[in-house]
Parts: sequence; structure tokens; C-alpha cells
Amino acid sequence: MEEKNINPNLEKAALMIGLDPKFWPYPIPKSFNMELLEIKEGYVKYKVVVKDTWLNPLKIMHGGIMVTLMDEAMGICCYTLNTGFRYATIDLNSTFFNPAREGETLFVYGKIEKSGKRHIHAVAHLENENGITIAKSMSNLLVFSKS
Repeated sequence: MEEKNINPNLEKAALMIGLDPKFWPYPIPKSFNMELLEIKEGYVKYKVVVKDTWLNPLKIMHGGIMVTLMDEAMGICCYTLNTGFRYATIDLNSTFFNPAREGETLFVYGKIEKSGKRHIHAVAHLENENGITIAKSMSNLLVFSKS
């Protein structure tokens, strides 16, 4: 009989698919009303709807909110690796391509590109409903012990 490799972090996160964001166990997904659509080891996809409180004076989505959404996606991807360690962003680079406006649905994608003992390299991007890229980010994260 083949032994199945169980990833409890991934199993726990998968329970959030389709669940009302108010039931997420920590505040950022609740605050941004993130709806989890898909999650695998090292990958996540969720959606958000741009709120009026996320707009800058030009009436487009503030870049800092975009970065927060992408940083969150990359962090969730790290969580799915189930290494038993914690992660902290040590650098983050973002590029903005197109504006997003109030009421627009955005899809947020995150992916681990490389995972090592001390560092993880992750990428994320935002797309609108038409598949147009709004922004991209890449980050390096430090892996450290829980103690």
C-alpha cells in the first residue's frame, strides 16, 4: 500500500475555498474580502472586488493596496509548502501596468518559483476579468524557525 504524503497546511487552506471571507482565521483576507478560488502547494488564486476605500485621489486603485494583495498571495503560497517554518518578506518589487477601478473584479495569483532552506522566491500578479494584467510583484522571503 502506497503511503500518501499529507500536507496539513494545504488541507486547512483548501477548506477556505468558497467560504465567506469573514471566517478566515486572520485579518487581511477578512479586511479585503478575499474569495479563495484555487490553492495547491506553492500556488494560490483568489478574487477581490475593488472598493471605493481602496482608491487614490485619481479614483483608481491605490498601488499600496495592489501590493498588499500580491504580498498576501505570496505569503499564502509559502504557507502551503508546509515546512514547519515561518516566513518574512525581505524584499518586494512591484510594477504597475494598468489601472483598476471601483467595482472591478480582480483575480490575484501567487506562485512559488524557488524554495530553498533559507530563502523563497515568489511571484504574484493581478488580472482583471478580461485577463488584462494590472500589476506584478516578485519577492524574496526569509525562512526562519517558529521558536
